[in-house]
Amino acid sequence: MTAYKALSTEKMGLNITPGTIFKMKIEGIDIPIKIQASLVGMVKNEYILITHPTPFATTKPKLYAGNGIIAQYQDGSDICVFGVKIMDAIMKPIRVVVLEYPDKIIRRKIRPET
Repeated sequence: MTAYKALSTEKMGLNITPGTIFKMKIEGIDIPIKIQASLVGMVKNEYILITHPTPFATTKPKLYAGNGIIAQYQDGSDICVFGVKIMDAIMKPIRVVVLEYPDKIIRRKIRPET
């Protein structure tokens, strides 16, 4: 049986290193493609900045304020998942996407303890 932990980020915050790769699902993209972005940075309890998700042509039309994203990343021996809304997508001078800061994050061990 796999154990899931839903943790509040309000007090503890997120401890994610810039450059961490996120695997993503973006609302409105139903075709099975590999969507990825990298963490640029964040401000606790305010927002998360990520690189523009790839593939660019597929994701660009779905990156608008209010659209939902589910992001997954690996943290040591855990897989972490959170769902948030897009706050904005900036194309110039650099391509970054601003995401809401998640209220909760779900952590799951990659290999359950035996």
